[in-house]
Amino acid sequence: MNGKEIVEKSRKRMLPIYGPSPLAFARGKGMYLYDTDGKGYLDFSAQFSSCSLGHCNEELNEAVSAQLRKLVSVTTMFLTEEQTRLADRLLRAAPKGLSRAIFGCTGSDANELALKLAKYGKGGGRIISFRRGFHGSTAASAAATGKAETIQEDSGISELLPRGFVHSSPPYCYRCDFGGSEGACGNWCLRYLEQTILHEGGDKVAAVILEPIFAAGGVIVPPKGFLKGVRELCDKYGAFLILDEVVTGIGQTGTMFACEEEGVTPDILVTGKALTGGYIPGSAVLVTEEIGRAAEGLLLHGHTHSCYPLMCAAAEANLAIIERDGLVKNAKDTGAYLHRKLEGLRDRYACVGDVRGRGLLQGIELVRDRETKEADHDLGERLFQQMLKNGLITELESRRNLENAVIVLHPPLITGREDVDRAVSIMEISLEKCLRGE
Repeated sequence: MNGKEIVEKSRKRMLPIYGPSPLAFARGKGMYLYDTDGKGYLDFSAQFSSCSLGHCNEELNEAVSAQLRKLVSVTTMFLTEEQTRLADRLLRAAPKGLSRAIFGCTGSDANELALKLAKYGKGGGRIISFRRGFHGSTAASAAATGKAETIQEDSGISELLPRGFVHSSPPYCYRCDFGGSEGACGNWCLRYLEQTILHEGGDKVAAVILEPIFAAGGVIVPPKGFLKGVRELCDKYGAFLILDEVVTGIGQTGTMFACEEEGVTPDILVTGKALTGGYIPGSAVLVTEEIGRAAEGLLLHGHTHSCYPLMCAAAEANLAIIERDGLVKNAKDTGAYLHRKLEGLRDRYACVGDVRGRGLLQGIELVRDRETKEADHDLGERLFQQMLKNGLITELESRRNLENAVIVLHPPLITGREDVDRAVSIMEISLEKCLRGE
């Protein structure tokens, strides 16, 4: 089928839940996706941060192919060498103190298990998360999400959300909830978190869950010391710390896991997306020995495809390539170069209010006025579409109730400086057209 036929057939046969762009891709290679007409698109989304090695990496393809010929479908009723090897490799790469692993299918189901483990381990209690955070689309993961998605906004389906979840104020320095200014942080969000624990936690808080960098909330990078402060509060009040590294993990921010930047080890770490290079759905939950022992009686979670050897083989090969080729360091170095180039856009265009990020996870916030910081949602949508038209795939986080409009970039770990130069050039050309009203 050609592109037009695919779009027409999709509109007739597919549920329009995701609201996809009328653009059909036929193949991919490296940093690029190609549509049915052969046009190339530089992928600075890595398909929601999952394709860590880019598209159609031959070595990863071969690892998946070899496993397909060997063994694919084994449920969690049994053990395989593949899951044991992956657990060992992943735990060796994880922050010290995490010693047990279990695998899943998506970030949502992994966060679901993390929340169950916390509740089970503490004998119940509240879960505290943060506004603007995103943790998934299933019941508990959606309840932990503070980004006000449809399930929170629509009263007809919001009753599906479980009780016992409380949202605290996010560490969003550019739009501080307490009126603070950047560079003069009073740690008000940490103080508010402690108040939330004391006043909203009832007699017990089971866990605090957050992303080390709030990706879907608009690449919100907490101020230095925030993550350590959360760790200290969890220890003070006997709560588990869950770090959702579904987006930030597997090297995206310049360290294998973003929490390493501040030397913080959570009680539970969740990762996914780039774990398998995006080639096979997969996720993981890593926990301390204490939680691992306590979970022996937990028979409340599982999926048919969890721990499949095909996923494990893809993840192990992906991690081996990342380590061998020094791609975590590349994410740090190339990400710093990308950040500087984006700062150049901010210096030249008043509509760019802020540039923030770490490694190859970066965001630019668009505003109507730098003084008032009023979000420019219309410009965000037009710029996103114009960049796509010009051959650059990004993501747009722009919702009226969040009061921000952010272009999000999280390209593959293989990104080079020439890719950054091309991407930023397309961004500037597209921005110029939008500002001229074209």
